[in-house]
Amino acid sequence: MTLSIYNFLWGIIKLFLPKYLEKRKKKGKEDRNRVNERYGVSKKTRPDGTIVWLHGTSVGESVAALALANSMKKLGYGSNKKEYFLLTTNTVSAAKLIKDKIKKGLPAIHQYHPYDHPKFVSKFLKQWKPNMVVFMESDFWPNLIYLTSKSKIPTILASSQMSNKSARFWTGLGYFLAKKIFSKVDHVFAVDPKQEALFKKLGAKNVKSLTSLKSIAEKPPIDNNYVFKLKKNLVRKKILLAASTHPGEEELMIKLADRLRQKSQDHILIIIAPRHISRSLSIKSRIQSAGFDTKSRSKGEFPSKNDIFYLADTMGEMGSLIEVSDLVYVAGSMVSVGGHSPSEASQFGKPVIMGPHSEKCDAQIKDLVWSGGAIQIKKGPNMNEIFLDNVIELLSNSEKLEDMGKNSLIASGYSQQRADEASIHLIELLNKYKKIDVA
Repeated sequence: MTLSIYNFLWGIIKLFLPKYLEKRKKKGKEDRNRVNERYGVSKKTRPDGTIVWLHGTSVGESVAALALANSMKKLGYGSNKKEYFLLTTNTVSAAKLIKDKIKKGLPAIHQYHPYDHPKFVSKFLKQWKPNMVVFMESDFWPNLIYLTSKSKIPTILASSQMSNKSARFWTGLGYFLAKKIFSKVDHVFAVDPKQEALFKKLGAKNVKSLTSLKSIAEKPPIDNNYVFKLKKNLVRKKILLAASTHPGEEELMIKLADRLRQKSQDHILIIIAPRHISRSLSIKSRIQSAGFDTKSRSKGEFPSKNDIFYLADTMGEMGSLIEVSDLVYVAGSMVSVGGHSPSEASQFGKPVIMGPHSEKCDAQIKDLVWSGGAIQIKKGPNMNEIFLDNVIELLSNSEKLEDMGKNSLIASGYSQQRADEASIHLIELLNKYKKIDVA
């Protein structure tokens, strides 16, 4: 595929965009008052001064963008009243996250990113005229990257990585397109040496291996009152938190409970925090069908010493749940979802266990495994049994959990250092290019 073919396809897609966006609005996936931003048109005016544009598509990438923005701010960027971040996202949930941080004082403007038709991208660039652009993680829109760099705007890929599926496309069918766009990028900060080699193969220059910025996600808050009430009746219990579960993973937790029941082990409480709380009723029904009872956070209930399950089916309480846990299973990894970031658990100094499906967070989990703060189950026909064996063994070994927790916390601090290193590079580059512009 070439850029010309890609743009030809966008010419066809453009014809269907109005109906597509209308469907997304009805589903609540688009902001009804800001659809024009998808066409590169904004109601907002660009402020005078310097703008660093950070682009991330969904919540995960936006967390990485915010981590970078906070690190750059800590190093001085944004202290000047004429220095801003422009944060672009694709999803409504990511936009909500960004807007919350802006309300709390982040010197930033939020926009939905334009779709990748060259005319939409050109309008966006003409409107905002960023002084530097940083594309986060794995969101590689060819025209966004190519036209930005062609406009002589310093273009950086940060926390960069590709899944195996994406790598097969870019090194196969999309190879000529990759050579066209990645060769234009000024710098690439890849998440690890493997990704560094991949970007070099695709034509990128000035590639450096640093870290995943998802590793330094902002530590979620704790509700001390909720923590106290959770712990009150669980003094002798070990707590497993299954964080952000997907269909299939609750069944695995039920198998764990069955095994514990067969062994007459009642020292473990399993907290299930589903990724989508709309599934809570069906999860509760499955647990009850298996012969277990469960209390639910949404009903204001708390677990007792005789409970095996607790359903944490409310939003915004992950920090409290991690705080009370002895072991965190970071879900989306024992099913083909790609895994969620283990960085929050690491920031609390909690030991982590994950399955093999960690494409979305490979760098983070590899760092944790290497540090001794996590165990990752390998893919195979017996992986569910191996997972259950490991969970039971860990929750029966307090010394091992304590050691893993210490290692997990150390790994989290190391990630912050590398993120600060990335920020130093970016600020140096920004100052360098600004001097060139003045000259």
